Amino acid sequence: MKLVERKRIAHLIFLSLFDLTNREQQFELNEWIEKRKENQELLKRLENSTYQSQRYSAYSEFDALEGWKKVEPRLRKRSKRLFYRFIPYAAVLLATIGIVTFLYTGSFVHREIDNRHGVTTLPSGVRLVLEDGRTLELNTSRSVGNDSVAGILENDGQRLVYKHSKYAVIPQRHLLQIPRGAEYMLVLSDGTKVWLNAETELSYPSFFSGESRKVHLKGEAYFEVTSDASMPFIVETDRMQVNVLGTSFNVSAYPGEVQHTTLVEGKVRALSDGTSVELMPGEQALLTDSGITVQTVDVNNYVGWKEKRFVFKNRPIEEVVRELERWYDVHFVISREVQGIRLTANLPKYEDVDKILDIIEDIAQVKYEINGGEIIIKSEQRKTGKY
Repeated sequence: MKLVERKRIAHLIFLSLFDLTNREQQFELNEWIEKRKENQELLKRLENSTYQSQRYSAYSEFDALEGWKKVEPRLRKRSKRLFYRFIPYAAVLLATIGIVTFLYTGSFVHREIDNRHGVTTLPSGVRLVLEDGRTLELNTSRSVGNDSVAGILENDGQRLVYKHSKYAVIPQRHLLQIPRGAEYMLVLSDGTKVWLNAETELSYPSFFSGESRKVHLKGEAYFEVTSDASMPFIVETDRMQVNVLGTSFNVSAYPGEVQHTTLVEGKVRALSDGTSVELMPGEQALLTDSGITVQTVDVNNYVGWKEKRFVFKNRPIEEVVRELERWYDVHFVISREVQGIRLTANLPKYEDVDKILDIIEDIAQVKYEINGGEIIIKSEQRKTGKY
């Protein structure tokens, strides 16, 4: 690929990462993606927030603002303040010159991330509670050695994988607990993959038997269900039930918050209090006091956390800070004058909370201050004159 072509592709990737491509640009990028498997793998890697963090040091020698100047004239004016603030400390990867260099060299630099406020190599505090009440700490990179579960599951510190033992007759009930500031991945005995968000609990059997595969969720999880028409997969919350055969979807069921199921692929049926609805991809079942309603949504707004990003599209600030509280283990106070403000942003989770707040200040025209253990969001005191 010639350098001019690399620059063109880099520019399209940059726009695509922020959903700024028009129809012609996206078509051109899709053609490039489909040409080679390597192109698909490259784009997937570039979109991965953890990889972006790893590349930060490697790209620090490049002038990110120079890269910004090359693409800024083509971006929407209303996005200028967000990107100008975002580029210096998000990931230089997102500047065009950084992506061009990556396309040119094809080199990879691997670094472990150890950030007090962000994604750690081994999420601390993740626990597995066995049926007999015993607790196993999973924040170590080793196989589980307890006699009652050895050979049934493996733990590498970031993922728990179940394997159905031929000697097991009666399944045991297990409870996986994810604290604030952590995420974890679980592979159930049938191969179903589950990504669990911060402050989440999932109860499930050590292996599935009977007529259905049933799990119980408190918090938020993303499911990629292994298809098995003879044994439907069921996700239960305290107020809702989601039935599937094989699909990808997100369920949010935090206590005290509105529960919803968002379908990415396949087909699901959501039930509550005798009422049921079927969802198609891109639809969401929202559970309110008046029952279940179905709405069309941008799924990225609800599953971005799985890729270790905060994705907010026209979201009330109250919802935004709830997600920040769970990840950074902090407490927010929203002043009355800024309640109801809506935010749109796509931010990495590995950044310190103060950097996230700096961006929110910029795009929402608010101010924050830290008072003891609280972060107060209040109205920005703007001076007269040009903003």
